[in-house]
Amino acid sequence: MLTAFDRTARRLSLTLLMAVFFSPISFAADSSLTHLEEGLNDLVYRISRSVVTVEASNRYAAGAYQDAARAGLQSTVSSGIVIDSAGRILVSAGAVLGKDRITVTGAGRTSDARVVAIDYQSELALLQSTAVVGRSVRVSDRQTCAGQMVVAMGNAYGVRSTPWLGFCAGVRDDGMMQFSVPTASGTIGGGVFDMSGELLAVVVGGMGVDREVMVALPAYRIPEIARHLVTVGDRPSGFVGITSQEIEIIPGIPIPYPTKLATAGGRVAETINRGIVVTAVILGSPAHRAGLQTGDLVFAFDDVAVNSAPGLASLVQQSMPGKRVSVELLRQNQYLDLGLVIGSKQLRPVAAARSPWPSLDDARVDSLMHVIDFLKQEISRVEGLLIKLR
Repeated sequence: MLTAFDRTARRLSLTLLMAVFFSPISFAADSSLTHLEEGLNDLVYRISRSVVTVEASNRYAAGAYQDAARAGLQSTVSSGIVIDSAGRILVSAGAVLGKDRITVTGAGRTSDARVVAIDYQSELALLQSTAVVGRSVRVSDRQTCAGQMVVAMGNAYGVRSTPWLGFCAGVRDDGMMQFSVPTASGTIGGGVFDMSGELLAVVVGGMGVDREVMVALPAYRIPEIARHLVTVGDRPSGFVGITSQEIEIIPGIPIPYPTKLATAGGRVAETINRGIVVTAVILGSPAHRAGLQTGDLVFAFDDVAVNSAPGLASLVQQSMPGKRVSVELLRQNQYLDLGLVIGSKQLRPVAAARSPWPSLDDARVDSLMHVIDFLKQEISRVEGLLIKLR
């Protein structure tokens, strides 16, 4: 049974709750949320005009698939960024290579497009559309964005202009930006924008089991890339043919040899605390011809110290094909300086049956296949040794 005090306390609590709920502060908070939603809607609309859907298709002959009587098309869908008012668009190169027809859709219009040139370093292609289908993007000149809230925009499962909110995690060793944003296959080639609507980066891949991390090319590099593709044409990328894994060495390994990185003028010992272990070497590749082997500890490439796999990959990409470089490494505690001639990177067209993931995943798959091949060879070698011991 409630006492008079309890009843009075309950009435007072209810009165206070209603006062707080219906107070001007609550209305102000509700108004702020409304303004926030309106601001985001406006931002999404503005940036969506610079992101287009790119559909690339190949024709297949009648009888190639289940329907023996009809011919048809195989298509891949990705995203692209409108970089100028002349109808030029950046898109993932793998999604458009080897395709018979390319169409771009944006701002309610669809236009045919053709490949102008390919940047093999960033794995982006420059398209020229026959008509303007979007608005030129505003490119940010920021080189870092750690902790900044961002909006990613791209095509997701056929629904164009799909936005995601997330945060910038920072810049990786290979110069790419990393974001806490999920990555659907169709968003490759899309953009990551800051809250003012400026393009921070172009999406090139996703990482993680569920693609919960987005990797993107910083936008400040786009003007230089575009100028090269328009005025010069294709931009080549170096290739050596290894997969690698970075390791930390505790305690460090001293090198009592006059390496190129050691202080000039004497046999000064150098200690290696971090390095790159070669996990696989592609047969017939420049690395194979140069004599690199699985298990080699690489600590310098072209007279530059390396201590991360992305950093080494970036140095390789920026090296011109045909250039001769030195690779400094340790093999069973022996210092070696191998001469290597840089090869030319090639890209594979994305099959229509697959989602247009870029070489970020292709490299992981290739890496796994090489490791499996290596393990098979080791198993065969061990079996041979066991047979000899019988």
